[in-house]
Amino acid sequence: TRILDMGTYRNGTYVAFDGQGEACPINSDLHNFELLKAWQVNDDIRFNFVNSHEKTYNVRDTSSLATLKSRLKERMANSKNMLVIVSSQTNKNRGLLNWEIEQAVEVYGLPVIAIQL
Repeated sequence: TRILDMGTYRNGTYVAFDGQGEACPINSDLHNFELLKAWQVNDDIRFNFVNSHEKTYNVRDTSSLATLKSRLKERMANSKNMLVIVSSQTNKNRGLLNWEIEQAVEVYGLPVIAIQL
């Protein structure tokens, strides 16, 4: 079932990556997501994107899986596309990455842009 609400202004980019189960961003692809956000605020770099993850409440490490998925779905619903960060450390069998891609394509109809690092 695909959910498309044309009344919603969908202008964000939903960024997905494998966090590799790491708490420290430098040890996972979270570091690359943080780099995108740093480029956005750097006046010396011409780079801009609307970060869908900034459009809803933050999720804490102690949040339930149901709460996390609910927030991620809300972010996808307000997105115009998905950017998937793939590195040599990305594991397709771990975490929520596969679920996120499936939801983005099958439910929200988002085009997916994958970048290989």
